Amino acid sequence: MFYRNKFFVGLKLIITSILLTINLNTKEKAQATNCNRFSKCSPFEEIKNLSIKNHSATKEKVLILSQSPTEQPNTDNNGSPSLRRVPSKGETEFEPQRIPLRLPPKRSYRSSPSITIINPSGYGASWGSAGIGIGVQERARFIDQIDGVFGFGFGLGNPQKNLGVQVGITLVDLDNIFKDGTLSLKLHRLIANDTSVAVGVQGLATFGETDGGSSGYGSFTRRFILKPDRSQPFSELYTTVGIGGGQFRSESDINNGVESIGVFGSVAVKIIEPVNAIAEWTGQDLTIGVSFVPFHDIPLVIIPAISDITGTAGDGARFIFGAGYGFSF
Repeated sequence: MFYRNKFFVGLKLIITSILLTINLNTKEKAQATNCNRFSKCSPFEEIKNLSIKNHSATKEKVLILSQSPTEQPNTDNNGSPSLRRVPSKGETEFEPQRIPLRLPPKRSYRSSPSITIINPSGYGASWGSAGIGIGVQERARFIDQIDGVFGFGFGLGNPQKNLGVQVGITLVDLDNIFKDGTLSLKLHRLIANDTSVAVGVQGLATFGETDGGSSGYGSFTRRFILKPDRSQPFSELYTTVGIGGGQFRSESDINNGVESIGVFGSVAVKIIEPVNAIAEWTGQDLTIGVSFVPFHDIPLVIIPAISDITGTAGDGARFIFGAGYGFSF
């Protein structure tokens, strides 16, 4: 039976989403930290530097009414004294300069929200990234009992230059945490700036007693930039489509032992920078939820969602919840 293990996939994706975004946001954060107090990224430092420069270049044009016994104060058209000194021969009249206001760079989040809940995306973890996660569902399918899993994942390789490899370990019994579990593997490649593909196997190897079996898949993910500033609302759209066997088949095919191929897909919209709204067809039923990053500097991703909404699988809608923390090594 594939009922309970369907949620294991979601936990692994929670971990994966953190691994993907830590590298991206670390680069952005490094660029932001280059704007230190000695650089021109600070508007206050730039204004100070320009003021010093202008003062040095025009110190002879200091506001005075007279600098020598023979100099007379300047007057305007009405005969009133003017506050501007008449330039001497060969001098140009001093004019104040407009200094453009440059705001400090916006503070970015260290992590980004997930782009899928249960479905595997075309992205994956690369060398130097790892993460841990925990997932809970109010009840498993056809069982009135709370269920939970714990997972750990890490990345190898470089998907931009050649190939990335993501390894995931899921422990399925929280009462005896190291007794039962699965090992999963994903190979992924970035084929364009906003497009990635992946092939993998959920439950490639198992230990102890698990009820999930093995599920091979292939997935394709594309990002669409709706606004150039990703901190703006509705700035990005992510779409994922894929095919797979095992737990990606329909529930009827699983129950009848039909070795078919299922189709899955996800759509994620960046509502605001730290929040994505997600809807996806898992190959069996509809899942909707949100993924959000609650803190700027802590790589924590939280995903509450409702699964089995349409009733084509399981015995009614269920609440699922996942949280993951990513780190670099």
